[in-house]
Amino acid sequence: MSVYTLTGLLRCVRICPVKYYYCTVSNKRETNRTKLKKDDKENKIKLLVDNGMPQNAVYNNEWLFNIEYNNLKNGFNLLKQWNPEKMEDLYVLLQMPMTKLIYFTKKIADESEITMPYRNRVYFFVDNFKKHPHTVCHHMMQHTFLFTRKFPIMNNIYNILVENKVQKEDIWNDVWVFMYSINQIEQRMALANAANVNIKPWMVRCKNEVFERTVEIKQNNRVVLNKNSTAQYLAKRLHVDEKYIYRISEKYPSMLRVSPTKLKELLDFLLNEGFEPMGILSIPRVFTHSITTLQERLIELRDLGYDPTVAALCKNKTSYQELVDKLILKNTNELKKP
Repeated sequence: MSVYTLTGLLRCVRICPVKYYYCTVSNKRETNRTKLKKDDKENKIKLLVDNGMPQNAVYNNEWLFNIEYNNLKNGFNLLKQWNPEKMEDLYVLLQMPMTKLIYFTKKIADESEITMPYRNRVYFFVDNFKKHPHTVCHHMMQHTFLFTRKFPIMNNIYNILVENKVQKEDIWNDVWVFMYSINQIEQRMALANAANVNIKPWMVRCKNEVFERTVEIKQNNRVVLNKNSTAQYLAKRLHVDEKYIYRISEKYPSMLRVSPTKLKELLDFLLNEGFEPMGILSIPRVFTHSITTLQERLIELRDLGYDPTVAALCKNKTSYQELVDKLILKNTNELKKP
């Protein structure tokens, strides 16, 4: 046996046991790691259940197991200071960083029973806006000033808005209104009431010129509709039953969201130009088109010797240009004829 062959055999003898050793150690480590993960999950499940979490909520929220055990434990201790009706209402707040949860808990703790007649701010929104606690928690985490804005001011703003018939859902969708001064809100409400127009929360915080223009448009819209709904107005102008308008709007709901002043201008234009009511209703998207564009297209097509339909006026840019090109070519060919 050569020295070379002997050396090869010795290498095999030395290497094989080493490979086996490392493989065994690796398997043991993986087993230990799996056992630790299992023990950690079981400990967290016990912690969650012990703190009032229903088992179905525990297993349906895997993100809870990504929180370190101590942070989870500390989080529940903090949330208990919020005086929840049940922990299930507030546990979604554990998604916040621990530093924020500590900060907001201190703010909550500073509020007395006099300034906070609810268990906490979450229930203020739950009770007044008829929302699920989880929905409220997510909304507040997106707008964190709702945790810190002085509650008496926030409550006062809410009462002013509701007393002035601002829709609660509009307030919910625009909670930035709670960040504005009571004085500014009362001034805008007084102006809106004097003009006899309904106000939206964004109108409280917009620039003066925008507010004035909005009030003017709303007043004009009221004059146009004359106590009718948009559907009733369209039905009267186009000589159809109101139910027919609603059937069309099921497929094109945007037609009932168009400003009444624009609808009036558009219908005045189309009817004066000789378009039939049913021809207009057959293309509901006409109600959302620019009146200026419709006017320009009508002039252009008539100049090319074409008597357009409402459908032709409402074509997209590409299709409309193809129509114009065909008409130009047709006119050019006719001019070439002897």
